[in-house]
Amino acid sequence: MSDSYMREQAEALAQHLRLNDGKSGYVEATADGFQVYVRRKWTGKPLASWDGLPIEWHENVGTNKAANR
Repeated sequence: MSDSYMREQAEALAQHLRLNDGKSGYVEATADGFQVYVRRKWTGKPLASWDGLPIEWHENVGTNKAANR
């Protein structure tokens, strides 16, 4: 799988989770799935996978981390 493909999927997942305001969180593509960093507890059941790849959730991360700074 290409890096650009993974980046596109991470972008699509961020859009899906509405994490594109640059503040509440972001999605990082890794070799074996996606890392989702969100500032607060995610209500409801977090997705376990996206595009067939596992998602690892990191909730309650600091503001700088959530903004990927």
